[in-house]
Amino acid sequence: MTEQARLRLRRLLAEFRAGKLDTEAFCAQFEHTYNLELDKSTLTPAEAAAYGPLFQQVVWFSPFRDERARISNYLGEADIARAAEAAAQCLEAAPS
Repeated sequence: MTEQARLRLRRLLAEFRAGKLDTEAFCAQFEHTYNLELDKSTLTPAEAAAYGPLFQQVVWFSPFRDERARISNYLGEADIARAAEAAAQCLEAAPS
């Protein structure tokens, strides 16, 4: 299951960046996979450096502008897109 979870995280990130997943679906699926299906001890250093910080962002996503205005911790679509790009760059920079 863990290998499947690792592959799913990579696929979710790719699909989100390609516009195949909206932000809300990406965040929900990424959070579930990372938090409930993944054995984090199996991550490579690059994956840990990419997915850990991304998880810390996706858990704060809110699709509601008024909610984000009231609660400063909540993040919007642009924040998640930036976090996803940072995660992808981290993975791409990792030695093969």
